[in-house]
Parts: sequence; structure tokens; C-alpha cells
Amino acid sequence: MSTWSGRLPRFFLPRRQAYVLLHRWTGLTIALFLTIASLTGIALAFEDELECWLAPQLQLAAPADGAAATFLSPYELQTRVQAALGPGVRVESLMLHPRPGRSLMWRVQAAGDAQGKPVRIGFNQVFVNPYDGAILGTRDSEAISLRPQQLMPFLFKLHHSLALPGIWGTLLMGVISVIWTLDCFVGIYLTWPLQRPYLNRWGKAWKIKLGSSNYRFIFDLHRAGGLWLWLMLLLFAWSSVMFNLRQQVYEPVMSAIFKFDNSWRGAPRLPKPMAAPPLSWPQAHALARERMQTYAQAQGFVIDFEELLAFDGRRGLYAYLVHSNLDLRKDTGNTGILIDARSGELRGHWLPTGDVGGNTFSNWIGALHMGHVFGLPYRIFISLVGLMVAVLSVSGVYIWWKKRKGRAGTTSNPEKIGKSEKRAIPKPAPQDSGI
Repeated sequence: MSTWSGRLPRFFLPRRQAYVLLHRWTGLTIALFLTIASLTGIALAFEDELECWLAPQLQLAAPADGAAATFLSPYELQTRVQAALGPGVRVESLMLHPRPGRSLMWRVQAAGDAQGKPVRIGFNQVFVNPYDGAILGTRDSEAISLRPQQLMPFLFKLHHSLALPGIWGTLLMGVISVIWTLDCFVGIYLTWPLQRPYLNRWGKAWKIKLGSSNYRFIFDLHRAGGLWLWLMLLLFAWSSVMFNLRQQVYEPVMSAIFKFDNSWRGAPRLPKPMAAPPLSWPQAHALARERMQTYAQAQGFVIDFEELLAFDGRRGLYAYLVHSNLDLRKDTGNTGILIDARSGELRGHWLPTGDVGGNTFSNWIGALHMGHVFGLPYRIFISLVGLMVAVLSVSGVYIWWKKRKGRAGTTSNPEKIGKSEKRAIPKPAPQDSGI
């Protein structure tokens, strides 16, 4: 009777070896996606500066020669923009916070034709000079183009969804983010020593041995870099899950820890969208101000300035945003309420901080992900972290390739390998991370 000598199925492998394989193959699976996301994220950390450099004709504005440097009223600006674009385009926001030297960007959409079907207009953003209402240009933020004025929206789409159509890219990058989040825990587990003294041995994993071979240097860089940046890697991974799979994954998991208020997102869509707001813009603006003041007094926050008022015909609501002392960003208001477009009654709210724990935590990790806090030093820091994410991804693939090459050499000719060839085969480093 012959004895079976084949390999055991992988589910019979020891636990650590199973995690080694898991880390290896998940790392290889997500490496390309993380490299793309990290490199595009570096550019997006400086989005405003790059937009002004790439497309100053759209982003910068000045009063006409000899004219006073005063802004037109929001209503006058809206009227001029709507008149210039014509009845085929719907202007559904009131921009309330112009900045000196900068244009105002309106998001617009096509109005319906005689049968109510939307007509393609070729753009969804309009840039306006707030001093005189002149239209500086238009842009389709969904277009895939490397033209200077289109580059930053394209990089954002590439970062968020690989610029794939529909929801498929968003879902794909969301799944990659979930895998990355789980792999953060697998990776740090694999660096933990197997023998005592644990902390002394683990301390070696945080160091890079200088003067060693290229392979050993890259291995140490991969392992130590992952340890030193572990919290930031987890932050980027889990916040990416929030951006792409909020309802499907993020909130179900985080609801075990925090309470969420989803009144800002929870309003249902109407059976038939409103073609025009029942309340006029001045009426809605006055009611929104009143509701916000009342809400601010009840919640104990202070309003600094108004940001915008926007009409959502799909849900029959006006969204009103202001900047308050609860905001994390200094120059953009993100404190908001929703009012009914028919009655003006309060229908929802969003507070950047100081609300229920889930909302505050989510806003913080989102702001940290996008570099909206702590000014220029933090944006430089997360750019360096993004660069290291790319380095970790590429180095992981390199380590796997070298080990695979070494294993292939020993398997194909195990008895004829000379000393020089053996030295070329990378030896497992202490506490092999499994790449």
C-alpha cells in the first residue's frame, strides 16, 4: 500500500503560515491599486494650488480695470449666470462666500426638454467672476482628459474610482480598501516575534539595517516603514472604506461603537423630482437663516459666515451651509441644515464636530484623509505618507519576486547550485513578513 506524500491543502497549514500567504496574496492583489491611489492622492493634497497653476483662467478673478473691488450680491450673480447660460441649464445654488481674487464655481445640470428628458450640455461646472458676474469658462468634471483645466478632476476620479464608469470603480476601490484595512492587521501581526523576549526582538523589526544587501535593505524598509506608518496606513485604508462603501460596510461596522445621525443623507427621493423650487430663493434663504440661527442657539455653536444655499429637486429640499466654530476647515463652511422646499421646516442637519460620535469621528478621519486640517505642514506630511504607500507596494512586489525567483532556482536544480548562486538567493529575514 503506497503512502500519500502530496502537499496538505492550505487550510491545514499552521496559522502563521496561513497569515503569511494571506499577506502575500492580498498585497500582490492591491499593490497596483494602492500605487495609483497614493500617487494621485499626493497631487490632490495640493488640489487648490495646482488648480490655480494649471487653469488660472478658470480659478482666478479680478475686478475690471478701474472698477471697485466689491462683489455683486449673490442674487445678482445667480441671475446673471442663469441668463448667460440660458433656459437649457439649471442653476440650483446660491453662492454666499466669494473670496478675494478667486472665481466662484457653480455646479449646474441640464434642464429637461419638452418631454422632460435631460439634454446633454457638455459641462457641469461654471466658473464666474464674482466682481461682475462674467463667466470665465465651463468644465465637465466627469470628463477623462489630461488637458490642464481637466487634470485635477480626472486625478480625483482616478483616485476615487479608477475613472471607471458608473458605480463599478467606486465599488472596486471600496473592496480594495476593505482588503487593505484587514491587511494592516495581518501585516503587523506577522512582525510580532515568535520567541521571548518579545519587545526586544520586536524592536529590531522597526529598524533598517544599513550596509546590508539591496534585498535586505528593501525588506527592512518594507517592514519598518509599515510599522512606523501603521496608524496612518490604517487611517487611509478605513477612511477610504467610508468614502466608497459607507452604507454597505463602514456604518454597519462603526455602529457597534458609535451612534450616527443620518438625517443629512436619509431623506428619501420624491416619486417625481421638482422641476423648480416651490419657495423662491429669497424666501428659502431667509427661512434657512432663521432655522440655522435657532439650531445654533440650541446646539451652542457660533456661525462665522454663510457658504451656500442649494436646491435638491430630487428630494424636495434646500441645503444651507455655513462656517461655524464646529468646522475643521478654516476657509470652507461644512455646518449644514436641510429645510423642506415647500414649507421651510427643518428636515436634517450635519455638524462637522460636536454631534453624535459617529458623525464627528467620520468627519475627522475624512478631513485627515484629504488634508483639510493642520495646514500646509500636515499636507506635506500626508504627501510623504502617500509616497511611502507607493514604496511599500512596489517593495512588496519586489520582495515576492526575489523570493519566487530564489525558490524557482532551488527547485529546478537543487544539486547543482554553486556558492555564488546560493548567495544570490535571498534568505528569509528574521520575522519574515510573508511577501
